[in-house]
Parts: sequence; structure tokens; C-alpha cells
Amino acid sequence: MKRLVFASVTCALMLCVVTASAVQPAVSVIRPVGFQRGQQVEATFSGARLGDVEELLFYQPGVAVAGIEKVNENSFKAKLDVAADCQLGLHAVRVRTATGISDLRLFTVGALPEVEETEPNNDFLSPQAVSLNSTVTGVVQNEDVDYFVVEAKQGDRIVAELEGLRLGYTFFDPYVAILNEDRFELARSDDASLLWQDCYCAVEAPKDGKYIVQVRESAYGGNGASHYRLHVGTFPRPAAVIPAGGRPGETVQVRWIGGMGNEWTENVTLPTDAPTEYALFAQTPQGIAPSPNMVRVIDLQNAVEAEPNNDRTVATAATAPGAMNGVIQEPDDVDYFKFTATKGQVFDIRVYARNTLRSPLDAVLYVQRANGGNVGSNDDSAGPDS
Repeated sequence: MKRLVFASVTCALMLCVVTASAVQPAVSVIRPVGFQRGQQVEATFSGARLGDVEELLFYQPGVAVAGIEKVNENSFKAKLDVAADCQLGLHAVRVRTATGISDLRLFTVGALPEVEETEPNNDFLSPQAVSLNSTVTGVVQNEDVDYFVVEAKQGDRIVAELEGLRLGYTFFDPYVAILNEDRFELARSDDASLLWQDCYCAVEAPKDGKYIVQVRESAYGGNGASHYRLHVGTFPRPAAVIPAGGRPGETVQVRWIGGMGNEWTENVTLPTDAPTEYALFAQTPQGIAPSPNMVRVIDLQNAVEAEPNNDRTVATAATAPGAMNGVIQEPDDVDYFKFTATKGQVFDIRVYARNTLRSPLDAVLYVQRANGGNVGSNDDSAGPDS
């Protein structure tokens, strides 16, 4: 009897779950998959059971609904006002209908004018022309290769950054390259840790002329869900920033480290109410980066490595508790920091690199006494950090 009762309850619960999912709204795609800030845009939401849409639920400020128009039971159009100061990068949205709330979908907000991919553009000799400092929205089908051409003057910086996997539609492993008119590859990128396995590359135009940007799936795969946004322009795209954070409300002089050997310094004031993991966007007169470099905002005193510090006898002085910042600049580089501690003190020492800062570093951590005696070490603790 107990088994029969348990089985009945289990079946009833399963029936409730199935019934609920049968009426739950679902969003399969938002088109376009991103918008330019400072504009009113029209977006089409497609999926299932969306005919009784009542509201869009955004997780960040900066996007407001100006109107909703039903297309059919499975799609609707929404006019969206994207604020001029809307944060760039990924945003999340859900659809609320009269019968439920949909799954979460992502879209991106950019700073550049939007252009749609126009097929056919899979021939190197007939690429789609786009302007520098624009964002192209497209799809990579199976074995598809998309080509775009921009014009540049000698010395112009050409940067291509692609959002694909980050959009969250499918396991899309994108690849981007910049070529000259002779089909010589000047730069390419696949799996940039900074961009969560999306990609970016940059070149300085060696002469006046046309330059071709190639977009594809890294293994020549793709499908109708392999959406992407390609940002092509002169904007900065630093690979890292140091120090990688500071105290809330503090003005920090940071050094941006670029992907083409270019570096610059800037004073950055961190918000007093910033989250611990804060999105910091590089901006220069040439533009603003499409996506941020992540930094940590925490009430600890910074120490920045001073080279040479690759031996404990020349270790960079720091305080503990504190935040120690550095860059592993070349093969076999080792950075040492030193701090004073008293007997009985307990310290939690962690490296933040891949998981938070999106650094390519696979860190190994050693803690030693002043005489070199080992206190502890770690490699790959819950991921590539230590």
C-alpha cells in the first residue's frame, strides 16, 4: 500500500511538472541579437506560447519597452529604447506572459552602428563591404565562411572582436581573421580566454587599401543557431589591466596592456557601490571596447609588482591582508611578493586570474618563509587558478 501511495504521489508531481512546462512561454531567439545604444530598435522575439505577452523583464537598467505588437501565438515584436548610457556588453531578459515567465535569453548592447550580414558573402573575391567602426550581425551555417571588407589607411588600427558563444544559443566556437587583398593572413584568433572562448584580433594597416575580415566556425561547422556579432573598428581592445582592481571609491592609476604591444595609463575611479567583480571598459579617442576587462573591487590595499622581482631576495613589498598585482610577462617569469606576518595569523591566499579576470594564465602558487622553506603550495584549485 505504501508503495502504491508513493507511486501515485510521484506520478501526480510529474504530471504537474509536465502540465506547467506545457504552458510555460519559451524564447528560442531574439532578432537581432544585439542593439546599438542611444537608439530605438525593433526586436522580434520568437519561440513558443508568446501570444499573450505582457511584459519584458530586464536584469540591468538601460533598456525600456516602448511598445509590444503580437505577430502570432509564437512571436511578437517589441520596440525598445536603448539609453545612450546603457552599459555595453551582455544583457539578460525574460518574457512574462499571462501564463508564466520564459527562460532567460541574452542580447548585447554595442556602441557602433548596426549592419546585417547580407548573403551571399562567402566568396573571398566578393566580400560584403562594411564601414570601419560598425557592428555586423550574422549567422554561420554549416561550412559557412563569411567575408567582410573594410578600407583603411596606412597606420590605421583595425580591430575585430566577435560575440558568438557568449550569446548563449548553441556551442558555437567562432574564428576570426584579418587578411589583405592578396589573401595573406595578417592576424587571426580562436578561443580568447578574455572573451570566454570567443575571439578578437587586431592589426595596424601596413598600407592604404582594403582589408578582409573572415568569420567562420573553427572546425567549419555551424548551424542556424550560430549567431554572432562582429565589431570592426579602431576601438581599443586591451588584453589586460593592472592593477586589476582597487578599493570602492578609490581612484587608481591603471595600465592597459594591449594586444599589439601598445600600452597606456589612465586614472580610473571605482564606484563606491561597485560589485566585487566589476566590468571596466577601456576608452580612448578612437572608441570604446565592445566588452569589458573584469577587475576586483575590494577594500584591500594594492601592491603592484616592481620588476625585477623574480627572486625572493628582490620580492615586491606588500601588506597582508592586501591585494598583490602582477603580470607573468614571458616564459619562465616568476613573481615574488613579501609581507610580514606574526605567529598564529591565518591567511587565505588566492590567485584570481582565469576565473575572474579572464587571464590566459594557469597559475601556480607557492608560499615560502624568508629563508626559502616551503609553507604551502597549490595548482588548479577548483579550476586553473590557485
